[in-house]
Order: sequence, then C-alpha cells, then structure tokens
Amino acid sequence: MENGDGEMFIGFSVSNFLSFKTTQTMSMIASKVARHKQHILMGNGKKVLKTGLIYGANAGGKSNFIKAIDFSRDIILEGLEQVDLNKKYFRIDTSNYKVPGVFEYRLMTQSGKEYSYGIAISYAEKEIISEWLIRIEKNGSETFVFNRDINEDGENITESEIKYENREEAIRWQVYLEDFGKNISDSLKKKTILSDIAERSGKQVGIFKEILDVYNWFQSIIILFPTSQYSGLNQMIEKENVRQFFSKMMQYFDTGIMSVESKQGPMDFDKIFEGIPAEYAEKLKIKISNDITNESVLCKVNNQIYSLKKDDDGNIITIKMMQNHGNGQDLFEYADESDGTKRLFDLIPLFYEHNGNRVIFIDEIDRSLHTNLTRRFLELFYKLTERDNSQLIATTHDSNLLDLDLIRQDEIWFVERVKDQSSRMYSLNRYKERYDKRVDKEYLLGRYEAVPVFNEEFLEAINA
Repeated sequence: MENGDGEMFIGFSVSNFLSFKTTQTMSMIASKVARHKQHILMGNGKKVLKTGLIYGANAGGKSNFIKAIDFSRDIILEGLEQVDLNKKYFRIDTSNYKVPGVFEYRLMTQSGKEYSYGIAISYAEKEIISEWLIRIEKNGSETFVFNRDINEDGENITESEIKYENREEAIRWQVYLEDFGKNISDSLKKKTILSDIAERSGKQVGIFKEILDVYNWFQSIIILFPTSQYSGLNQMIEKENVRQFFSKMMQYFDTGIMSVESKQGPMDFDKIFEGIPAEYAEKLKIKISNDITNESVLCKVNNQIYSLKKDDDGNIITIKMMQNHGNGQDLFEYADESDGTKRLFDLIPLFYEHNGNRVIFIDEIDRSLHTNLTRRFLELFYKLTERDNSQLIATTHDSNLLDLDLIRQDEIWFVERVKDQSSRMYSLNRYKERYDKRVDKEYLLGRYEAVPVFNEEFLEAINA
C-alpha cells in the first residue's frame, strides 16, 4: 500500500565518527524490487522504504550507525555542551582529531516537505563549524533555507535564499542570521540555528514554522539501545487502557503473563533505593518535589520499574508494575521476569504510541529475544502500521530475518570493518539477488561479507 506524504526518514550520511572514517550513507529510497509493495511509502514524489535492517559482525560498526544518529540528534537539539566529544572521531588515525565530523539527514516533515539538513563539528575547537538546511522540491530543485559556514578568513558567515512573506518576518530572519554571522558569540558556536529558533521564535509562521517543523522531526524520532528504557512505560503503569493493551501483547508473544497490573502506595525512599547511592536518590526526590506539573517520573531501581509522582496533597507516591501469571493473589515483580520479557516491555510501547508518523531506530532489536519472537515482532510492526508512515531502522544479528518472503532486498544493509579498521556500509541490493534466494544461508557463508573472520593460525599456534 502506498501511503501519502508525512513524516519520514529518507537517509543519513556520517563521516569521522567512531568507526566511520569516510562518508557512509544509508538510503531509504526504494529500488525497482517488485515484491512487498506494501513496504513502500510515498513522499515528495519519491518511493521510501518502511524498514531498514542492518547486519554486521561484532565490532563491525553497525551499532555506531545508530550511535551517530543519537549523537548528532543530541547536538542538534541540545548543543555541543550537552554531549561527550571525547574520542568520538575516528581514532585509528589520530590526525582525524582535526578533521570535522559530518552528519547529514534527508527527511520529510509532517507537512510533506523534504529537506537535507546537516552539521559539521570541530572536535578540536568544540564548535559547530557548518550547518545547512536545504528544501528539496518534487522536481529536484533546491533552496537554501539557511547555510552557516566559516570563510577563508575564519569568520562565521550565514546566508539564505528564502523569500520573505512580509517585512516583519524579513527583519526577524535577518536578526537570526546575523547572530550566527561575523560577530557570533562563543555560546552560539556550540548551538544549532535550528534549536535557537525553536527556543526564541514565538510566532510559528512562515519560514519559522518551516524550520520548527524540521526541529520537531528530530524531537519526535525514537532511538532505543539495548540498555535504554522507552518512556512509554510510564503510561502503561498509570493507565488502565494501556495496561490492557500490554496484557494482550504479552499474551500474543507467549510470555506467560495473563495481565499487567499496577500497585500504588506511599513513597518509601529508604526501602526502594536500598543499596543505591544516596546522591542519586536525593536528586530524584528533588526532581519530583520541584515538578509543578505533577507529571510522573519513570525510574528503574534494583531491577524494578517504578513510576513516581506527587499526589494532590503534594506527597510523593509510587506506582509499581506487577504481572499476573495466572494467580491474581501472587503477582510477579518486573525483576522476576526473563531478560526477553523485560526487553518486550521496552519495545511494546512503540506499538501503542505509533500515530502514523513514527520513525524508530533500535540497536540490537533481537537482544534477549528468541529468533521466532524477533520475527513475530517485525511481522506485527508491518501489520499494525500498514496504513501509516511509521518506519523501523534496526541493527540485528538474527539471520532468521534475512528472508525475502519477509523483507525486500533493498531493506537489508551490511556494515563491515575494512583493512584500515574503518566501517563500510552497503545494501544487499548491490548483489541483485533473486527473490527466491536463501539470503540467510548466503550471508552466513560470507557471500555478502560483514561476518566474523576467525584467525585459524592462532588456534594452530596454541595446539602446536
């Protein structure tokens, strides 16, 4: 099914970040593969893929791809001061410390407009040295919404090709550009124009509305690592209808859980945070006490999940997640569940919260999951999102997913480590495989590379 325009991830390029030395690109533009047309989304006249699965050997660099998205997203939204720049460049070649790290996105906002947005950062100077936003029309023509750079004299310059809607907008826009121009402050050297406009612009009209749409795209994407918890769990703990959804999903995945329950009570910090550093507990208590919105705070302590919030009287209460395995009188705690079930608790909120424009990145989607369960998860993603523009990009080791009855050739990507220890990224589609090919078998045999290569001479030396 071909869907209409909406928020989408079209592609990403990165260079000089962790194991990525030279520019490596993942494109979600569909090829001429005929199968699984329901995996194609339409945007700005382009056919965009719904899924991207990334394979590779351990230490090959596939997780670094997701880390590059997470790292650059944090810079875009929060600035350089909020990220750890230490040794993030390609360290095998020490000269790369003085080479910019470059991150560029192709994306589509909720309005259906397509953009190229990118930043270049200096690891040595700890500054953003370049930033650009380009609007891309259906006919391929490009317009610089803004371009920020450093000239030959080392001066910051900004420019724009935008035609203003009115004099007031023109003046405001010029002020923004000048702030990032010749007399830029040290603090603005560490911020993006994108985030500064989001912070300072009160009127969301014209060019400012357009830029805020791009900013909101970065805010809306979901990035999950093996150790991260998706905040959607908060709703599950507190809301009955969400718990009912979770209960059905846990039954669907055959976890043994009949229903998900919640248990509310007064906050006992000493008991809950037993064995946890006191300063952590104190910080959390202050955070909740100072929250004027009374919104809950999700925390995982001693392998148990709690939702903490203030009641109407200002007292801190705790809502604890419990599971019914068939005996409602003897509920299980989160800590009692298997690693695979715990992983599902992180992933299932994605299904509940998707609203037609979710872009989801998951590192090690198969972490702690049985291979059949991982496949079922992907099948369920396709089923629940068949009428919307949701996309899933994930790294995995699970060769069971390398099935052309499940996924398109152009949705499969590989990352491998080459001779200079840098990572190279490429699509299965380069091999022009037939639709009936046993891709999983060919991958494990090394046809597509990106698999571990073992040093047999080492074993011979040991046994000598």
